[in-house]
Amino acid sequence: MPAAETRLIFDVPNGRLVFQPGALDAWAEHLAWCYELMGVKRGATIAVQDFGGSPLSFLGSALLMPGLVRGVAERLGGRFIGLDASAERVTLTPAVLEQIPVDVLVVRADVAALLAAEIRHKGRSGTGKPPARTVIAFNDEDPPPMRGSGAPWRYLLHVPSSMLMAPQCGTCGYFHLRAGVYRLDGVQVSNLGYQGAPSWRLPQSWTRTPEGCALGLDDSTISPAAWTQAVEQG
Repeated sequence: MPAAETRLIFDVPNGRLVFQPGALDAWAEHLAWCYELMGVKRGATIAVQDFGGSPLSFLGSALLMPGLVRGVAERLGGRFIGLDASAERVTLTPAVLEQIPVDVLVVRADVAALLAAEIRHKGRSGTGKPPARTVIAFNDEDPPPMRGSGAPWRYLLHVPSSMLMAPQCGTCGYFHLRAGVYRLDGVQVSNLGYQGAPSWRLPQSWTRTPEGCALGLDDSTISPAAWTQAVEQG
C-alpha cells in the first residue's frame, strides 16, 4: 500500500507553518506570480540566499521539496538554486555566482550587507561577478531604504509566520497584496489562503497607496510613507 501523505511542518521566526498534503502548490503559484510582477522573466535562473525553512526556499523547485508538484522553477520554466544564509555560507556565494550564471539573486535582508561586501571584495580581486538583478527579501523589522540609485533592483516583503509575500511591482513601484490571497482592512493584512495565519499589521512608517495598477487592478498596494510622498510630489 502507498504510504499515507503527511503534513509538512516548517519552523519560522515567531511561528510555525503547517501544510496539508497538496497545499504547497498554491503557494508556489503565488510566489511565481510575485517574481513575474517584479519583472523576472520566464526561463530565469533564480538563486535564493535564505534558510531551508523559508517559503522562498522550499517553494523553489519540486526537485528539492517532497510534496511539491510544481515549484517556482517549474512554473517559470527556469532553474532554482538554494543558498544557505548562514554567515559562513554567505562568504562562499561570490564563488558560486562566478561559476553559475544567475539572473536574479534573492537575499534575506539581514545578510544582504555581508553578501554585498563579499561581492565587492571578490570584484576587486577580479574574480567576482555579481548577478544581473538583486531582490532584497525583508520583513517589518528590516524596512527598506528609500528608492534611489543605490537601491537593489527590487524588494520583496516577506513575513513567513503570516505566509505574506508582497512583491514590489516593476510598474508602479509599490508592494502588491494580491487580490484573493490577502485582504487589507485598515492597517491589518489577513491571509485568505492559509487558515489560522496571524494577521500582519502595517508598520506606522507604511501607508496604503492609490490602487489601480495595470498589473493588478484589484490588488491592494502598500508602501513606506516616504516612498509614497516622493511619488506624489513628483
